[in-house]
Amino acid sequence: MIAMSTRNSELFTFIGAAFCTAGALFAAQVLYGACIDISYHAKLNAAGPNQAAAAARTEQLAKLAAGRMPLEAAKQRLAQQGRDGFASIAPVASDDLSAVAGWIHHPSFKPVVAHPIRTPRVVPVEPPAEPAASVQAAPAAAAQISTTAKTK
Repeated sequence: MIAMSTRNSELFTFIGAAFCTAGALFAAQVLYGACIDISYHAKLNAAGPNQAAAAARTEQLAKLAAGRMPLEAAKQRLAQQGRDGFASIAPVASDDLSAVAGWIHHPSFKPVVAHPIRTPRVVPVEPPAEPAASVQAAPAAAAQISTTAKTK
């Protein structure tokens, strides 16, 4: 029994040492990566901007300055009138149906079918043969029904 408990304690010791080693290696890797990252960005900042990036930025600023409307005026107009104030950026409904095309292959897809316009059928009603006789018979029938109801 004593031998069994020493085996368990040795096992737990090895497992604990393995977890501690893995944690220490992970922490060392994170710290080392952070140090490398800091030194890399320090070298980039010391070198200054890239020549191509600086030239591209200068070209972009020149295009902005050469526009039909100054940038500040365009911002102000966009804030006041919204996108509808500029024809070039006004919202337009898209007729692109490429996103819908994939649904055709879905098992439960049911395509929209145009049904014909249905109009109700109008059945002509024939007038009664003798309207005057039926009108005169109706009050007599109603009087007969009321007298039978009173007697019961």
